[in-house]
Amino acid sequence: MKLLPYRPNFIKDASKAVKRISKSEFKKTVDNTLTELLGIATLIVTMYSLRREGDHEVLYLWCAHKDDFGLCPHCGCLSQNVHQEEKRSIRHLDVWGKKTILHFSARRFKCEDCGKIFSEQLPFVESHRRQSIAFELHVYQSCIESTRKAVAEREGLSHSTVKEIFNRFAALKHNFDSRNTIRVLGVDEISLKKRYKEFVLIISDISRKCVLAVLPNREKKTLETWIESLSPECRQSIRFVSIDMWKPYYQAARSKLPDAKIVVDRFHVMKQLNMRLTKLRTTYQNQCDPALKKVLKGSRWILVRNRSELSNKEEEQLLQIFQECPELRTLYLLKEEFRTIFEKITCRDKAARFLDAWCRKAMRTGNKFIAKFVTTFKNWRNQILNYFIERVTNGFVEGTNNALRVITRMAFGYRNFENFRLRVLAGLGVCHTNPR
Repeated sequence: MKLLPYRPNFIKDASKAVKRISKSEFKKTVDNTLTELLGIATLIVTMYSLRREGDHEVLYLWCAHKDDFGLCPHCGCLSQNVHQEEKRSIRHLDVWGKKTILHFSARRFKCEDCGKIFSEQLPFVESHRRQSIAFELHVYQSCIESTRKAVAEREGLSHSTVKEIFNRFAALKHNFDSRNTIRVLGVDEISLKKRYKEFVLIISDISRKCVLAVLPNREKKTLETWIESLSPECRQSIRFVSIDMWKPYYQAARSKLPDAKIVVDRFHVMKQLNMRLTKLRTTYQNQCDPALKKVLKGSRWILVRNRSELSNKEEEQLLQIFQECPELRTLYLLKEEFRTIFEKITCRDKAARFLDAWCRKAMRTGNKFIAKFVTTFKNWRNQILNYFIERVTNGFVEGTNNALRVITRMAFGYRNFENFRLRVLAGLGVCHTNPR
C-alpha cells in the first residue's frame, strides 16, 4: 500500500517553530524596515528567514528586546539580573502578506531588592499564549464578519484555536455594565428553530441602537431576573419599554419597571389589522366564483401594502377588487385611515380621540373580523397610545432580528446557545460600531 507523504501544518502551532528552524537559517537585517513593519515598540528585528511550508509562505523574524531590564511585580523595582532565558515563538499579524512568526527570548529576572524571581510581563502577548494580542484581535474581528471555519482555513489555524480566541475576546469585550443608563428598552424574541419553537429573547437599547442581552427563553421570569440584575440607577433611567403584544413582556415590565411607560409597537398593531383584512380576503376567495377568484388572485400584498406605494397596475387591480367586494373595500379604507392617524398625529390626547372615533366607525360595519381587531385594540389601548408621546417603535429591534437571521444562516444554525449569545453580542452588542 502506497502511503501519502506527511505534510505537517506548521502554522497551526507557532510555539513549535523554536524546534523546527535553527538560528543558522536566519539572515541579518540591513536596516530597521522589518522593525517598523512589525509595529511592536519593545522588540527590534535582528534577523529574518523566509520559508515555504505547505501552502503558505512563512516569514520568521528573530527579535531582540529593546530594554535589558524588567519590572518586579512584587516590589515595583527595576531589575537587570537575568535569571533564566528560554526561546519562545508566537504567531503575529501578517507582514508583506506572509504568515509571520516571531522568535524572541522569554526572560526571568531576579530582583536585587526583594530577591524574588519573576517572569517578564510582555505588552504584546499574554502569558502561555501562542498568538500575539494583535493577531488574536484580528482573528476575533474576522469571526464577526465571517464563519469560524472560514477564518481557521484562511489563517492556517485549527478550528478549536479560533473558537477559543473568539469566545475569550467576546466574553471580555461585551459584558454589559449594569451601571449604564438606558432610556428606551426594546424587548423581542427570535426563533432559533421555528419548527421546534425554540425562542431566545433579545433585549436592546433602542436609543443607542445596540443589543444588551440575549436570554435563553421568552418567559416572564427570565425577563424579570435580567431586569433585577440592573442597578437601581439603571432601572430608574428607563423611560420607555417597547414590546409586541406578548403578555409576559408586559407583566414583567409593569412589575419591575413601574415608572417606565410601556409602548406597544405600532407595526405589530398594523400587522394585527392587516391579518384581519387578509382573513376577510381569504373568506371571499374560498366562497366566490372563478371570475372573482381570478380578480383576487395575488392580491394579498396589494391589500396590506400602503396605498401610496402601489404601482399603476396594482392600483387598477385594487379598484377592480373594490367594485367586486364592497366589504373588502370598507375594511381597506378603514385600514388606511388607521395608518394615517399614526403617521399624521403627534399628540397623545388628540390620537386617543381619533382612534376612539375610528373604533366606533369600525364597529358600525358589523364585520366580525374588524370587531376582533377592535377588541385587541381596546385591550392594549393605553400602551398603543403611549406611542404618540415620543413615537417610540421597535423598528431597530425588528431590523436586528433580520441581522440575527443572517448570523444564524452564516453558521448554518446554532446548537449551542452560549455560542449564539457571544456571536450576537460581538456583532451587535454595546461595543460594536453601528454605521447608523
